[in-house]
Amino acid sequence: MKKAIIPLVVVLLLVCGFGGYAMKAMSASKAAQLALAADANNKAVSRGDLLVQIVETGTVDAVKSVEVKGLVTGRLQKLFVDEGDKVTQGQLIALIDPLETKLQLQQNQAQLQGARSAAEKSTISVKESRMQVKAAYDQALARLAQMELALKIQPGLTTDAITQARMGLESAQEEKRRLLNSAHPTQLASAQSTLDEAKANLANAKSDYERQVELEKKGYVSGKVVENAYLALALARTRLESAQIGFDKLDSQFKSELTKIEEQIKQSQASLNTAKANSIQDEVKRHDYESALADVERAKASLHDPDVLEKAHQQDLATVAQLESVVGNVERELRETDIRAPISGIVTKKALQVGELATGLSQFSSGTTIVKIEDRTSMRIKLDINEIDVAKMTLGMAANIDVDAIPNHTFTGVVNKIAPASKDSANSTGTTSTTSTDSVVKYQVEILLKDATPALRSGMSAKCTMTVFSHPKVLLLPLEYIGKDGKKSFVEIPSKDPKVPAERKYIVIGASSGSNVEILSGVAEGTKVQKPQYKGPARKGAMQFGNDE
Repeated sequence: MKKAIIPLVVVLLLVCGFGGYAMKAMSASKAAQLALAADANNKAVSRGDLLVQIVETGTVDAVKSVEVKGLVTGRLQKLFVDEGDKVTQGQLIALIDPLETKLQLQQNQAQLQGARSAAEKSTISVKESRMQVKAAYDQALARLAQMELALKIQPGLTTDAITQARMGLESAQEEKRRLLNSAHPTQLASAQSTLDEAKANLANAKSDYERQVELEKKGYVSGKVVENAYLALALARTRLESAQIGFDKLDSQFKSELTKIEEQIKQSQASLNTAKANSIQDEVKRHDYESALADVERAKASLHDPDVLEKAHQQDLATVAQLESVVGNVERELRETDIRAPISGIVTKKALQVGELATGLSQFSSGTTIVKIEDRTSMRIKLDINEIDVAKMTLGMAANIDVDAIPNHTFTGVVNKIAPASKDSANSTGTTSTTSTDSVVKYQVEILLKDATPALRSGMSAKCTMTVFSHPKVLLLPLEYIGKDGKKSFVEIPSKDPKVPAERKYIVIGASSGSNVEILSGVAEGTKVQKPQYKGPARKGAMQFGNDE
């Protein structure tokens, strides 16, 4: 039994010794691994070149590229160039059939001739109208002056005529009375008595008649009353004539003289009646004057009639000018049937064949492209740069350009244009951007080649490299080894004793490439630093490893 126990004890001692050795070896190995891991987590401050570049690929394109279009619509009659041909500015490259344009020119020229004839006719009409209205106005003024003078002198003429007739009548009556007073007293008295009575009746009838005539003129009596008064006057006159016959028998000489006096009285009375009747001429002359005055006003208003014709004449002249412009434009279009190269360059595309219809440029049509010409003396590359990189770029920034189709040759260029708005903003027509928040915002940048060669062609792929800045031989440290304390930056220098916490040292940083940071001061080259301990919020979800404690 003792013999059996001894080997078992020996085995147990060997197992324990081997286990202790193994545990010690494992402990030493774990410590070595921890030290190695800690050393691997550290990073030494090194010296190197800090270089920030923007690299993007784009497509080569000509700066000046023209789509040649005609201003005239018609069939392509001839085409003198083919794709790949070199052309110079002003070179005849195609012909548009001019027949339709010539017909249009003839129609417009005919319309222009008609408009010019109408304008000449309206010119003559305006001149004649001005002469006519001026003559009519002058004639109206002359007639007005004549009527004004007649109106002034007519009352005087009427008064003089009445006065003269009355004086003649009174003179004849006085002569009659003298003759009657010189007759034989007895016979003359009797005859005179009869005659006087007849005369008295005649005078009364005459006075009544004249009064009725005046009342009729004023509208107070009717024509019948005047007619009765006139009959009474005629009756009195007849009685007077009977008395006169008796009186004339006394002496033939007395009769002859008395008859002569009576005739004179009648003539004077008739002259007086005529003068009174002619007094109506005062009113007639006034009406004539007023009519002449109205004619003057009408003639004065007619002086503006030629102005209306002048407006029509101006419209005719405007029509002439418009048609002259149309004719000039069609003449220009006729010259435009010769299609010439607007720039010097290379024909890169032939869009039409002879016989096809070429639509001309107008406000309603963009026109049909005949050929496309590129000036390859100046080439460019358009790049789409993200918003982070475009903020680092400036106009005039140099660029190195590698073209896949031309290996072993690097071209040079400069940043010529930087779009002021992103591509999505430039294409948006509304006030609200439709760009997704997850999409990359890009801006178009144009690189102008400085040393373009004939080997370059539009559409070639090109890689452009732009150096934002280059700081050679500076102290560098990866970004993740730099901590932030407010606005200050620091690094942690680990202690040789794992139980002693790392030393925090504040530093001054410079430029950053996004992965490496330039150290201006605070640590020396070769100094080893460790990553700062993460003190942010606990990671959750996919970012969680192990416990949160």
